[in-house]
Amino acid sequence: MFDYDYNRQKQLGKQLGAALQRLSRPEKRITSLQFFTDAEVATLRMAAKQQDFRRAQGAINYQGRSTFQDFDVCFPAPREGVFDNLATYLETSLWSAGQALPKNPFVQPFRLEDFAIQNYPAGSRGIGIHRDGQRYHHIVIIICLGGASRLFSCDDRAGRGKRTIDDRPGRMVLLSAPGFSNRTGEDARPLHGVDRVTQGRLSLGFRATPAISI
Repeated sequence: MFDYDYNRQKQLGKQLGAALQRLSRPEKRITSLQFFTDAEVATLRMAAKQQDFRRAQGAINYQGRSTFQDFDVCFPAPREGVFDNLATYLETSLWSAGQALPKNPFVQPFRLEDFAIQNYPAGSRGIGIHRDGQRYHHIVIIICLGGASRLFSCDDRAGRGKRTIDDRPGRMVLLSAPGFSNRTGEDARPLHGVDRVTQGRLSLGFRATPAISI
């Protein structure tokens, strides 16, 4: 699964290119697109459920701010089997789509080294409003595999201007990170969170870390 297929790669390349162009707009920091087949979602869901989970730390405190976390997590999740196939497919597809644009938003190819699986029980509070860490560069990817919940972005940490992001199973969410379209600092990273977890939530998260020069 996620082997190279010319026809599908051509179709998805156009969709990815359009999504990257949307994400490159000055006011845009998060977007989503239809990407996976039902069979792919089912395979990923089965593989995710087979992993070992632990309870996530109840709150992350940073610079005087506290972000609650109400889920089980597999981290670092093993980038093996279907997950490695998927990560490689995403790395290749996103870079190729970027190269096909008039201005590539990626300054260099990247590897999705950071991989987490999150499992939210029904009735969970979700995760509080936060930005992904500054150490993650290029792009952040969220893939929801099941459940019913709300992924949202917002204007500030008080939650004003909440906007629901369509992350239904089969879709892929792309978040801007430092280095994408030459963005830097907090301006590169959208505020977002998860709430309204009525039927649980199972999701994958891929992030890239900067290459280390030797």
